[in-house]
Amino acid sequence: MPLGNLSLIEEAFVEAAIDPSQWVKALDVVTTVTDSYGAVLLPVAGGMISALPFTEPMSRSFETYTKDSWFTRDERFRGITLMKQRGIVDDLDIFTPDQIKRHPYYQDFLAPHGLRWFGGIAISCGAHLWCLSIQRSIAQGPFSEEEKDQLAYLSKRLSGTAAVASTIGESAALGALNAFEISGQGAALINREGKIFRLNSVAEQLLKQDVTVVKGRLVAQDSAATASFEQAVSKLLNSDKAAMQPPVSFARPGRRPLLAYPLKLAKLVQNALADCQMVVVFVDTEQGPQPPTIALQRAFRLTASEARLAAELAAGEALEKVAEKLGITKETSRTQLKSIFAKTGCHRQAELVAVLSKFLRG
Repeated sequence: MPLGNLSLIEEAFVEAAIDPSQWVKALDVVTTVTDSYGAVLLPVAGGMISALPFTEPMSRSFETYTKDSWFTRDERFRGITLMKQRGIVDDLDIFTPDQIKRHPYYQDFLAPHGLRWFGGIAISCGAHLWCLSIQRSIAQGPFSEEEKDQLAYLSKRLSGTAAVASTIGESAALGALNAFEISGQGAALINREGKIFRLNSVAEQLLKQDVTVVKGRLVAQDSAATASFEQAVSKLLNSDKAAMQPPVSFARPGRRPLLAYPLKLAKLVQNALADCQMVVVFVDTEQGPQPPTIALQRAFRLTASEARLAAELAAGEALEKVAEKLGITKETSRTQLKSIFAKTGCHRQAELVAVLSKFLRG
């Protein structure tokens, strides 16, 4: 028998792509239209996290799936290649009925929850692949070939929607990264695999010597701190709520430590298809409060070199000393100062310091 109106699923996914708080509602629509028990959206590759959308009837089985590590023994992943090719895979594509009756995955994990059959719909999202796993109970039986043909068609339609959701999620993540940049704070984005995949320019400067990023991981001589950071990241990845972990202190030989604050933002938690799941904020304890040069650039349309000079002057440094510190000639510093005066509307250095200091405090 054919499934219900699949366009309702497409519409629900579009709404969820725009408003990530609607993902569970979208999966409820999937369950209703396909006459199934429940549904869950799973990443095919990458770290397994609990903050994934699933329908309420799936809560007990999904808890068992994560708590007892069945996701590391999910035999249905054998059908991934076929799912990529056809857009859909089900249990009978992977096992015979006799094998299902004897297999621990079906009898020890699924059967106690009254489950047995599933249809896995491929959802391509850039370089990532997701599985819309639609679950049916033992009594409901498997999907028919006609139903599978309909779900294969749905695979192509939902992949476009996933791209929209991913793009929106990326924009939100970059917005957060830029916000830290404007405030002069180093920050990095972490994906669902627990790897750093993007830094703002402030973080790039901080992570060059004693603490660096190698293949997406923070690496430092302080192995204990590295392990603590990995544990903090893992804990947040497995949280379905916005949260923040205590700072991890990375010792640096001959220097004060670098602090790393892992945190999960509410907007990132809601978007199931967003690659970014966390933000790490870095604090260099050697530096006192530094004026954010990027904020000065944007506020007064200064060049990068002018902003650096203005920031030092706002901190109370003399022009000659600032020129020496920045490695520029006195003539260059005076030329830049004249340009800063023109752009800020100031006429004297004392007036400039007062204006910039007030701006940076406010």
